[in-house]
Amino acid sequence: MPTRKVELTEELDRFVAAEVESGRFGDAGEAAREAEDRAKLEWLRQAAKEGFDAVDRGDYTVLNSDEDIDRLLADIHDEVSAELAAERRSG
Repeated sequence: MPTRKVELTEELDRFVAAEVESGRFGDAGEAAREAEDRAKLEWLRQAAKEGFDAVDRGDYTVLNSDEDIDRLLADIHDEVSAELAAERRSG
């Protein structure tokens, strides 16, 4: 397996060191992968919570057809394109 040099935050470095010292993981790479997996899971949980909260507030769009989906995606594309163009002009 290839070796990579990465910089860790102090918090992640402490986590990795503690996990390896405890014997739970054989090396820093295993512990770092576990930390990454935990971070991804936490991000997914937060994203799901935000989505469920939006639905509870009634903040959602009902899409009944492929045309509705295409229209929504086109609107999102136009909005993002306009934001990027504004950033380029101001940057």
